[in-house]
Amino acid sequence: MMDNILHIVPYTAQHGQFILSQQMNHIVLEADKHYINVDGNAKNLEQDNLAFTGVVNNNPIFAAGMKMVWGQVAEGWVIATSDMWKYPLGVAKAIKKDFAKVAKENNITRVQSAIRKDFTEGQRFAEWLGLEREGLMRKWGFDGSDQYMYARLF
Repeated sequence: MMDNILHIVPYTAQHGQFILSQQMNHIVLEADKHYINVDGNAKNLEQDNLAFTGVVNNNPIFAAGMKMVWGQVAEGWVIATSDMWKYPLGVAKAIKKDFAKVAKENNITRVQSAIRKDFTEGQRFAEWLGLEREGLMRKWGFDGSDQYMYARLF
């Protein structure tokens, strides 16, 4: 796959380990890197048919998916390297396309995600995916940051 084209493949823990070992993709997220266990967190995101990876030239540049919380409720997540900014439209379209598909195929009725209060790009992206802001969770983040809970019902 040495063609500079974004390919979507099933997520693996190895993809996540690579992505998490790279620099964070936004300055506001730099604080979170101190709390990430690359091996453990990457493996924790691996669930059958609930996550996918965007690969360019054999390198994972982003991964996204859902992690079941309980019943039909899932936590949505996205991790990415700074290289994802070279393909912002392709990455965004891939996530949006597969987001609802994954939820519907797995009978998920609610997808939720916490997004840092100071990460406005992440908030706009969540809203573009159809998630709605539900409220502010104070001192929710790894570093004690305030975060908004966003959710989408299916």
